[in-house]
Amino acid sequence: MLWLILCIVAALTWSISAFIDNYQTDVIFKGKTPQAMKVLNGPVYILISVIVGLILQAPIPNIAQIGLLILSGALSSVGSLAYYQALKNEEATGATIFYQLQPVLFLIVDFLIFDESITPKQILGFIIILLAPIIVIFTRKRAKSRRMAIHAAALLILYVLIATASAEIAVRSTAGVDYRSVFIFYLFGRGLTDCLLGFIPKYRKRHKYIMKHSPKAYVGTVILNQCLCAFADFTYRYGLVIGIAALASAVTNAAQLILTFLLGIILSLIWPNFGREKLHRHLILAHVAAVILCIVGIIIIQ
Repeated sequence: MLWLILCIVAALTWSISAFIDNYQTDVIFKGKTPQAMKVLNGPVYILISVIVGLILQAPIPNIAQIGLLILSGALSSVGSLAYYQALKNEEATGATIFYQLQPVLFLIVDFLIFDESITPKQILGFIIILLAPIIVIFTRKRAKSRRMAIHAAALLILYVLIATASAEIAVRSTAGVDYRSVFIFYLFGRGLTDCLLGFIPKYRKRHKYIMKHSPKAYVGTVILNQCLCAFADFTYRYGLVIGIAALASAVTNAAQLILTFLLGIILSLIWPNFGREKLHRHLILAHVAAVILCIVGIIIIQ
């Protein structure tokens, strides 16, 4: 049951990280080019990968395996561009609902590429899960708000697609590789790609502006968040390796959905600048319905 414990711990950590992401995007960056965080994220990720590598004394895989792990990390980095863009128009709880698509995508990829079967029961689960984000989008009362939600939804679906590809590469293409090595080179690939993306002129310009006006809040939240994300990545990906990928993904996403929803309400009441959830009755009811649908769909799939 170690994989289950790891997945729940990862879900809790990511739930906290989601609100830090929201705080950085809305408060520190004020919704303007939050992707500029990559200028700082990259060095932090690389530093963490080096420190963890020295502590864990992980063995070095062969060149092909290192390349695949770095590719896995690079995909995570590129996918997060869509994620940060989506957060400009979506709250942390709403974004988490879209993560429930990942176990569905795992099963689809396993069916198309690895010849694993999909049952009619699982197809029903897919449909139920897909209803969750649709409910959230169409409970937005204003047409403009709904268009913004659809745009954010498209970005989040793109993010989940890329994240699923990243996880599949790490799980399927590194058989026999020590898990410590999987994590370290994945993290290094993510940090390296963040550094490269950080050279985009508009990102560097926005980074310099924030460093000038909010240096302590910016640097502090970035370091804290990347440490949390690295810890969550480590526990989650280890859970994927020692468990069944689709099941581990489903448990993690369901737990994260519930925890983020509860944290969103609590934090928005006691610390509005951090929680930043819209606590309108119809939106809360829509999120409750979406959470229930996701959990039911995941149970049916499994």
